[in-house]
Amino acid sequence: MLFLKTKTIIIAGASRFGAGLAGRLSGRNTRIVVIDLKEEAFRKLPEDFSGHQIVGDGTDTELLKQVGIEQAQIFIAATDEDNVNILAAQIASRIFKVPEVFLRLNDKDKEKLISGFNMKAICPFVLSVNEFDRLTEGEYQEAAGS
Repeated sequence: MLFLKTKTIIIAGASRFGAGLAGRLSGRNTRIVVIDLKEEAFRKLPEDFSGHQIVGDGTDTELLKQVGIEQAQIFIAATDEDNVNILAAQIASRIFKVPEVFLRLNDKDKEKLISGFNMKAICPFVLSVNEFDRLTEGEYQEAAGS
């Protein structure tokens, strides 16, 4: 019989973004751990969320060890604070050597702070602009030669 390896994914921040990702990834042969400072933040998780909810600081190395970061394949820093996300992502990448590290950034200019490291930024503003362009098929691009 073939057994599939369960991936461990840790999400620091039960923001709308973090909770949405946790809900989407829950039940996909993954072990999901969501960490947030405020217990009430977990209300954003979908009713069928099958992961773990941990009240705590996603930058606390001892807490991260307790929830299994040393076995994690993916870490996502998804708080509403860019600086917290940068710190959490650096801890996951540089201290714990998590293979895939993602972080939400509202300020695209801060992306240079993670350049050259094993971290990928998700910038909602940029994604929204790109999606608008895709939906309008470039209809509102600057006229050539103007």
